[in-house]
Amino acid sequence: MELTKPVHPERPERPTGRTDGDGGDGGDGGGRGVPGKVTTAAVLGTVLEWYDFAIYASMAAVIGRLFFPSDDPTVSLLVTFASYAVGFVCRPLGAIVLGRLGDRAGRRSMLAVTMVIVGAASVLIGLLPTHASAGMLAPVLLVALRMVQGLAAGAEWTGGATFLIEYARTGRRGLYSGVVQASTVAGFLLGTGVAMVVVRLMSEATVDSWGWRVPFLLGGVVAGVGLFVRLKLDESPAYRALREARDEEDRPETPDDPEAAGATRRSWVLVLGIVFGVTLYGYTATSFPAFLDAVGALSLADALTANAVALLIEVPLIVAAGALSDRIGRKRLMGGALALYALATYPVFLLATGGTFAGALVGQIVFVVLFAAVSGPMAALFVELFPTRVRSTAFSSSYNIGAAVFGGTAPFVNTYLATTTGVGVAPAFYLVFGALVSLAFLSRVRDRHKEELR
Repeated sequence: MELTKPVHPERPERPTGRTDGDGGDGGDGGGRGVPGKVTTAAVLGTVLEWYDFAIYASMAAVIGRLFFPSDDPTVSLLVTFASYAVGFVCRPLGAIVLGRLGDRAGRRSMLAVTMVIVGAASVLIGLLPTHASAGMLAPVLLVALRMVQGLAAGAEWTGGATFLIEYARTGRRGLYSGVVQASTVAGFLLGTGVAMVVVRLMSEATVDSWGWRVPFLLGGVVAGVGLFVRLKLDESPAYRALREARDEEDRPETPDDPEAAGATRRSWVLVLGIVFGVTLYGYTATSFPAFLDAVGALSLADALTANAVALLIEVPLIVAAGALSDRIGRKRLMGGALALYALATYPVFLLATGGTFAGALVGQIVFVVLFAAVSGPMAALFVELFPTRVRSTAFSSSYNIGAAVFGGTAPFVNTYLATTTGVGVAPAFYLVFGALVSLAFLSRVRDRHKEELR
């Protein structure tokens, strides 16, 4: 690829009409779409990342017994969810370090590193000794590996989203935002499905003995495939144009002017605020099986089944919501869904915690339908807020600090509120507050769905 004239580094000219042999156009200027191998590479890592989080959340009751034994099962579950939250502590650090790698060395290099780390940690968790054989060393090693996973996860979803959306042309970025976000749910679904199969096909004694290891070891297979695909990729058109502009000026980067830096800081704060309510809902949805098993008088197997059905319905809806945002705007669609969440969350919790499979299923379906409308356009909205030069770092850090503080603690807070108050619907009030906060920050965003990436 050659540029015919110098390109300003802050607004690089996007290459158009590029085809790389996969039959897709790589730029914003037209063409049939993003190459298939780019889409596959972007989403495989995200599938693995959220597969790992889903199996940990879905098997939380089992992990609690094996690594954090207690006379009170609720205490074991709370400690397990606390260790789940610990995995998020390193996400901001990973977002900054690996996000910076994505801005300086390239999106592809960063995505290869995150794939190796997430996959290796998953396999090692599957090989860990339990508390019965290793004592306190077992939970210490588990928490350490969760922190390593969190480090890589800090740049995985945001890196994949940035990479894929930078390939998409204007008017299609919402669609590919939906695709990359749907891959998170596909990972949840895969993890929940594998956990459901293990729990249903094996006795409790077998699960406790070795069955719980199977889902974690399978994560290594996904990682191997994902790494192979990612190593064969080119950089995104937006990043290539920026890099060539830097080479022409013979300096590694061009500093922001004060006005641009101020706009980036403002966008960073807006993303953090929007992420508050969105991640509360997202991580509540993924940890619902263990929550219902603990406080909803529903068996773990039934809770996992209801969750899997709801997630299966959600996947195509997220893609459709992303595509719809290309037509009506990100802000309008997400704002409407957050407003409905504020109204519907309490009735949803009443249904889901009623102790019946039908109630749990209907409640979760309503939950995920609204979440699809919020999350489908989300990645595109956030990518469009930041300039290419700092996009990986700014997007990863703002999103992951919010995800760590609010999303990672959601399963623990929800379980704590329900068990200490004795009211299964108590978490609903926390979630409604989160929806209102996100809505307030979203109202301050300028929708750029019709503009070229900066």
